[in-house]
Amino acid sequence: MPGWRKSRRLPLAGTWAPLPLAKSPSSLVVSCIGKPIASAMANCTVPIWGSQDLTLERLHAIAAVLAGAGDDAESLDVQEEDRAIKRPSSDLPIPLTALIGREQERAALCTLLQRSEVRLLTLTGTAGVGKTRLALQVAMELMHDFADGVHFISLAPLSDPALVIPTIVYSMGLMENGSQPLLDLLKTSLHDKHQLLLLDNFEHVITTAPRLSELLEACPALKLLVTSREVLRLRGEHQFAVLPLALPDPRRIPDDRSLIHVPAVDLFLQRAQAVRADFHLTPDNARAITEICLRLDGLPLAIELAAARAKLLAPQALLARLERRLHVLTGGARDLPLRQRTLRNTLAWSYELLSEEEQHLFQRISAFTGGATLEAIEALCEALGDKTGRVFDGVASLLDKSLLYQQA
Repeated sequence: MPGWRKSRRLPLAGTWAPLPLAKSPSSLVVSCIGKPIASAMANCTVPIWGSQDLTLERLHAIAAVLAGAGDDAESLDVQEEDRAIKRPSSDLPIPLTALIGREQERAALCTLLQRSEVRLLTLTGTAGVGKTRLALQVAMELMHDFADGVHFISLAPLSDPALVIPTIVYSMGLMENGSQPLLDLLKTSLHDKHQLLLLDNFEHVITTAPRLSELLEACPALKLLVTSREVLRLRGEHQFAVLPLALPDPRRIPDDRSLIHVPAVDLFLQRAQAVRADFHLTPDNARAITEICLRLDGLPLAIELAAARAKLLAPQALLARLERRLHVLTGGARDLPLRQRTLRNTLAWSYELLSEEEQHLFQRISAFTGGATLEAIEALCEALGDKTGRVFDGVASLLDKSLLYQQA
């Protein structure tokens, strides 16, 4: 019986050696052919030893097989190298919790970033609404759309806007080049890159926003996804307002099976079950949980802080204590920034970023319950001695900074 070996692709190194005559074809293969070729021969599907004579015709057949195996192996190696080179890089942090709801927002944001004319997209929204989590999800879903990868740069720790460009440079592993300005280094390094940069928490370094325009002008294939409580107000900026989670209709509470699919309620349930495994939605607590989510306006951070109290309080008792919510919504996760561990800290962070005049106007507006029209705000402020024109600009600024929002 002729000898057969299982076919396997191997890269060939070495060259053909002269084939001297030998009595045994098998000894010819083992002793007279270079080792790399012998290895490939031993794994090819052409019978090369046995009772048949090793004729010139058979040698040509073997040579053809070896040449094809070498080409295939080299081609396979090149393809693997190409895939390794082209595999998009990413340094996105892996979220520790699932994103709940936001299906429509995710689809809309992905569509926007896939449009060629959209190169700067800013996710705005009040503190605690979930801008960072949504942006991370979108960046993960678009990772393979950018040949040179997606990169995450957190700006939350910064207190000086002048540190924004150095932070981007060092986060991307770029090395300083003598006296070259860091912005020029960034422009040169990213000039021909097809990348998406996710810049997180831009609101407190907003004065450096014009540098982003310079970067985009110098890097035609670069795109920026920015999260900020305040819009950047740059040419070419596309704004996307992240709103609180969808809420159940308070006039008609759905049954338990339907209620768990309402995003705000689903978030409360999942976070409550994380601290108390036996927590479930029941006919007895369904209305209280619904009221909690409504009372907190669907704000994800506030809902998570409330759900963490499920270990101590039943939903009905928790709802009663929300009359003094700033005292209840505390004790956030230790790995969150300090400003997100309590609702009071979150509100204080946003308030302290306002100018003195904006703070004054915000206090005036707090006199209204359930919102107010622009005309009503102007009338109140005018009665209290404020100039109408400045009130108009102030309301617009508070709207830009996500401390007011306009109902449809």
